[in-house]
Amino acid sequence: MAASCVQRWNAGAVISAVPWFALPDLLDFDGGHDGRASALAETLDRARAMASSPVVTVNLWFDRQVMDQPFIGLPGRAMQWVFDTRTVFGDHASHLSLVASGASPITPLANPELIALAHRELLDAMPAIRAAKLRRATVIREPRATFSLAAGQPRRPATVTPIRGLYLAGDWIETGLPATIESAVRSGHRAAEAVLAR
Repeated sequence: MAASCVQRWNAGAVISAVPWFALPDLLDFDGGHDGRASALAETLDRARAMASSPVVTVNLWFDRQVMDQPFIGLPGRAMQWVFDTRTVFGDHASHLSLVASGASPITPLANPELIALAHRELLDAMPAIRAAKLRRATVIREPRATFSLAAGQPRRPATVTPIRGLYLAGDWIETGLPATIESAVRSGHRAAEAVLAR
C-alpha cells in the first residue's frame, strides 16, 4: 500500500475560487479546534443551502456556414442563445452551440428530443438555415452550472471572509451581477485587490 503524500504550505493569503457546492468539502480546519470552522460556519451553511440551476447546451454541426453573427438571442424559446464557434475554431467551422440557462424544464428530455427541439427552434428563428444539412449533434447537461437566484435563496457571501487571509471568488460571490463570467471576473479582481491591500 502506497503511503499518502500530504504537503502543507503556509500562505499569507488564499483565494478560494471553487463553486458554492464544493466549498464546504474543500475547507478542513482540523476539526475546528482553533475556531476557524465556527468563524466560517455561516458562510458554509449558506453555501450548502444554495440551490443549483442547470444549463443545457446543444451543439449542431452543419455542412456550411449558416450565421453571419458571432451570436444571437432567441427570445421566447427554450434555447435562449446560439453561438457560432467560427471565432474559436476558424472560418470554415459550421458548429453552432445553442444554450438554455435555467433549463430545469428541458433537462429531463432525452438527447434526441433536445437535439430536435434546438434544431426546430433554430430553423424557426433563422429560416435560411433550412438549406443547410445537419451533420452531427451532441448534448451537454450541466445540472449545477449556476446557483439559483430564485426568491428565498441564501444571501451570497462577500469576498472577504471572517478568517484573516481567506478570500472567496467566483460567480456565486456577491458582485451585483447574476451567475455570469463577468461576475466571476469581477469577484476575482476584488479578491486580488483585497489581498494586495493587506
